[in-house]
Amino acid sequence: MKTEALLQLARLRQSTRFDGYASIGDFHDGIFECEHVSPWTKSGCNVDAEIMIVGQDWSSSDALDRDPPDLHSAALGFSQKFPTNRNLDNLLERHFGMNRAECYLTNLFPFIKLGKANAGVPLKHLVACAQLFTLPEVRIVSPQLVICLGLRTFVSLMRAVSLKESPKMDQAVNTPFKFSDAMIHCVAHTGAFGMNNRGRGQVEEDWQQLAASMPVNEKLGKR
Repeated sequence: MKTEALLQLARLRQSTRFDGYASIGDFHDGIFECEHVSPWTKSGCNVDAEIMIVGQDWSSSDALDRDPPDLHSAALGFSQKFPTNRNLDNLLERHFGMNRAECYLTNLFPFIKLGKANAGVPLKHLVACAQLFTLPEVRIVSPQLVICLGLRTFVSLMRAVSLKESPKMDQAVNTPFKFSDAMIHCVAHTGAFGMNNRGRGQVEEDWQQLAASMPVNEKLGKR
């Protein structure tokens, strides 16, 4: 059963300590802890989803340590005040006619960075977590389409399946690869930096191309 298999992955994440990082349950007596690999999944937990969205990571110690804690994010797993979420919701609605609740959302790296939200995560750590958590999630949910937010997320999944290429963004957007029953695609990260760096007009074209190329579109009522 999908729900039970995903719960076992969540239990694995809860019991795993990753050197140099905190765990989700380490803050404010565990109010951010959840029964998913990533709290982001609270907002998009359709285990039969045709579309899976994979972000890089969920939060940082600076953000989760704040007093008082962000109870909205603790309850829902996301905050609409962040451009990443607003832009994602808008793109999903306009290009696929879907909301996040109809999808399955997760993060590649499910541990908590120490310091600021924009702190980097080494690629080797992203790849390790892709192998341990994200690829099993893809197998279990079995979507038709996996949308990776950002080049590093996409490349990490490539490396996790032993693809050694190091594409630039233009190439990555146009060279999806297959894993299990899913086609894994790259788009610009939907945060402000990713959208602006790619160019909002180009982001629109990327999503239009993605939506138009997928057989899933007929099921979603898109033409």
